[in-house]
Amino acid sequence: MPEQPDSIDEQAAEWILRLHEEGFSEGLRLEFERWKQQSPQHAAAARRMQDVINRLQALRQQSTPAKAALNAAFAGRKAVTRRKHALRALLIAGCLALPATLLVQSHYPEQWLADISTGPNDWKTQRLADNSSITLSGTSALNVHFDGQARRIELLQGEVLVDVAHDSARPFFVETAQGSMRALGTRFVVKRQGDTTVLSMLQSRVAAQSANEQQTLEVSAGSRALIRQGSVELAGSISPASIDQAWERHQLVVEDQPLPQVLDEISRHRRGHLQFDRNTLAGLRVSAVLPLDDTDRALQLIADTLPLQIKTYTPWLVVISQLHTPEK
Repeated sequence: MPEQPDSIDEQAAEWILRLHEEGFSEGLRLEFERWKQQSPQHAAAARRMQDVINRLQALRQQSTPAKAALNAAFAGRKAVTRRKHALRALLIAGCLALPATLLVQSHYPEQWLADISTGPNDWKTQRLADNSSITLSGTSALNVHFDGQARRIELLQGEVLVDVAHDSARPFFVETAQGSMRALGTRFVVKRQGDTTVLSMLQSRVAAQSANEQQTLEVSAGSRALIRQGSVELAGSISPASIDQAWERHQLVVEDQPLPQVLDEISRHRRGHLQFDRNTLAGLRVSAVLPLDDTDRALQLIADTLPLQIKTYTPWLVVISQLHTPEK
């Protein structure tokens, strides 16, 4: 059966990525030439992909946001998997002859434009220019805005553990779409969760303010707060030592949380798609310590304690459904 055009385009995109990452070694170049010679369709797909690369490379010299995103995409030969997937999508979409600027705006996820980001199952710790330290968990992204008056972290997605260095002349803020947090101490965790920002205080205090600036609340160590566009409210106590340990071990610690919320968090740490019916599973609750470095095992641990069926169709698609006990 002849290969479908989409399959050939995907192969061509993969070849272009390999050549970019690994360099034009003679052996790889000859292998690529043999692939192109398999059919006129193969050669045409390679030309289309190279044309998109040329357009994107040219765009790197233009507008600042596009340049930032594309420099990230093309940086180094050891591009991480998440960049490969997004760049492959760009290459294939580029065959539609869309303007290069529209390609970048339409197909790059927001986090691709971020200063610092992680992919699924990817944890990153980085020391900032002021000697503060940040750790991002899987599929997280943030921007860093430092100047002479203030230090600002803009969390776009996911979760960050912040350890703030003292600087009395420049306050330290973490900002999200739901509000802002001014550090009055050193160590805390901020997580984007739908239309809510979750603040977990590990040391000292943070002044949390809603996005509409109508509510401000000082949150102390051992407390959790929920920040929304128009409100800030306390949401119980936490164990700072347990949270520190969970970050160190890449674990998810949940206590009596709705299953869909837990699955959302697990999904953020794995590649592919977790499919489930939120309404059907909403009544199931989870209390567990789950390994985020092994999300298949995390899912199995949940299934061992709840009436669930997990079906793996491909590594990229897992379907979770509730088992119904037969009526007697």
